[in-house]
Amino acid sequence: MEKYFSIGETAKLHNMSIETLRHYDRYNILKPDYINEKTGYRYYSTKSFIKIDLIKRCKAIGLSLEEIKETMENYDSLESVLKTLNKRKELVNKKLEELNDIKESIEKLENNIKDSLNRGINNIFIKHNDEREMIKYDYSGRYTAEFEINLRHTLIEVEKNHDNVNCYIVFETSYNDLIKEDKLTYTKTMIKLDDISNTHREIITLPKGDYLTMYFDDTIYETKKYYDILAKYIQENNINVKGDFHEMYIMTRVNNSGEIKCLAQIEIQIK
Repeated sequence: MEKYFSIGETAKLHNMSIETLRHYDRYNILKPDYINEKTGYRYYSTKSFIKIDLIKRCKAIGLSLEEIKETMENYDSLESVLKTLNKRKELVNKKLEELNDIKESIEKLENNIKDSLNRGINNIFIKHNDEREMIKYDYSGRYTAEFEINLRHTLIEVEKNHDNVNCYIVFETSYNDLIKEDKLTYTKTMIKLDDISNTHREIITLPKGDYLTMYFDDTIYETKKYYDILAKYIQENNINVKGDFHEMYIMTRVNNSGEIKCLAQIEIQIK
């Protein structure tokens, strides 16, 4: 006579919950071998043990219950099994690419934060940069509702066209306006990405060279005082600069009260 095991015994023998076995029953991939008509208790035979082993193995390689069900229904077709495995492998490879992109984004942010801490917030230093390509957007004039709406549209466009939400927002500000008129004038909005090949917009190349640079960590409404620190340093040390300032945002934080702080850097190329 074939031996039967209760649902609790079966669950314990396979290191799974009773609810999991009930779920497999509802999904029609593992039916009890016997149900007591009086009590409604479910019982499983050793044949079901083999099915459970197969289900666990399939789940271990990431197959969905639907894929497991299909595999069991086509158990005599190795071609069908191979097709399912190849499909799963493609999905895994895609996921690995996504995870690698996430890892690279984390490492870049980590390195930027470490660099800002090592060099010191509000400290002025010279940093050498290679050429950097940026996507240009035709709007400026910060701190207005119109600007914020345009920026949201830009970020949505970047997310859709480049499948990337980890971009850097960069602003160009006028050196002459700051020095001659003590005024902070934003002249360009740019987006920095690792890959900007898929764009119809104008590409701006920031030239290779040495840049006078300073990190700051503050609200977006307090940036003027950091430009003043840089401008004073340039004038007091008779530093020859060329071009305009670039204000690049590295990381934005917000607390539960809605207060915002940004880690950012201001730079200008020196001759």
